[in-house]
Amino acid sequence: MKTMKNLYATLSFSTLLMLIISCGGTRNMQVEVMRPAQITITQEIKSIALLNRSVPTAKTGAEAILTGETPVQDKELSEECLRGLSDLLNTSNRFVVKRCEGTMNASDEKSLQFGAPLDWSIIDSLCNKYGVEGILVLEYFDTDFTVANPGATAAAAVGNVLSGNQTTYEVRGTATANAGFRVYYPKTKSILYEDRFDFKKYWTQRSTNLSEAIGKMIKRNAALIDVSYETGEEFAMAVVPLYYWEHRDMYKGKKGDMERGERQALTKDWEGAIKTWTEVYEMNNKSKIRAKAAFNVALGYEVMGKLQESQVWVQRAYVEGGKKAAMEYSNIIDGRLREQQKLDEQLGE
Repeated sequence: MKTMKNLYATLSFSTLLMLIISCGGTRNMQVEVMRPAQITITQEIKSIALLNRSVPTAKTGAEAILTGETPVQDKELSEECLRGLSDLLNTSNRFVVKRCEGTMNASDEKSLQFGAPLDWSIIDSLCNKYGVEGILVLEYFDTDFTVANPGATAAAAVGNVLSGNQTTYEVRGTATANAGFRVYYPKTKSILYEDRFDFKKYWTQRSTNLSEAIGKMIKRNAALIDVSYETGEEFAMAVVPLYYWEHRDMYKGKKGDMERGERQALTKDWEGAIKTWTEVYEMNNKSKIRAKAAFNVALGYEVMGKLQESQVWVQRAYVEGGKKAAMEYSNIIDGRLREQQKLDEQLGE
C-alpha cells in the first residue's frame, strides 16, 4: 500500500510544476488544503477504541536464535505502533480516541498474518466498556532489521586498507514493519476495513572505522522502535482527513487596484482582495488584465473554502487569457471538488 506521503507527493506534482514555470509576474503563495483520508470509515463512527491483539504466542527456535526477538519485545514494539497511531489520531477532530487496557494474543500464533476475527460479543463488550462506536484492532505486527550487503561492505573496506586509502565507511540498513489492521463496527456487525499495512525506513551509519560503523548499525532496538512508531503514524494518516500546505500562484499588481488587492491578500484580508479584484475584472477592457484578476479571485475563493466559486472564476481566467497556468489551476480545483464529496462522506458534512 502506498504511504500517504507518497500519495500527496503525487497529488502535488501539478502544483510544483506551476512553481517551476511561474515567472516574475507572479508571487508564490501557500494554501492550507484538507485532503480526504485514503481509507473511508463511516462518519457514524465518531469515537473509536484501539486494541492490541498482535502479541505472538509462538516463535520457532530458529527464528528466535537468528533475530534475538522474544514475545516481550514483540509486545513492546506493537505497543509503540499503537502509540504512534493514537498520537496522530488525537491531532485530528475526526475521532474521539481511547485505548483498550491490556493486550490480546494474536489469532495467528506467530503474528504474521490475519487469523479469525474477534467474536462480536467481545466487540460489543469493549464498545460498551469504553463508550465508543467502533474498535480499531492491530491484529498482527512483525518487524525486521537487515544490513544491506554486509559482505560487499567488508570486502570494500579490506580493499581500501590494502591500497592505503583513507576513507569513511558507510553501512546501510533497513527497518521494516508489517501490520494488519481491522475496524469492527458492531452496529452493523461488519468489518469496515481489513488490510495489511507495510512501512520501511532506511538507516545509514558512517565512521572512519568499519567495525564501529557496523557496531552502530547492529544496535537495532532504536531502529525498530522508530519504525514501529512511524508505522502507526503512517496508518493514522490514511484514516483521517488532514491539512496540507500547497503552493499556488498569485498575479502581482504593478499599480492601482491589482496591487491593492495583492496587499489585501498578503494581510489575509481575502474578502477585501476578492472585492478589489472583482472590480478590476468588471471595469477593465483588457483581456490580459481581466484574466489575471479572475485568476486571483479564484485563488481568494479557494483560500476561503468556496470551491464552486473558485471554479467559476478560474474558468473565466482561462477564457480571457488562454494561459496554461489557468488550465492547470482549473484541473486542481476540479480535483478538489471531487475530493470534497469524499470529505463530506468522511466528516458527515
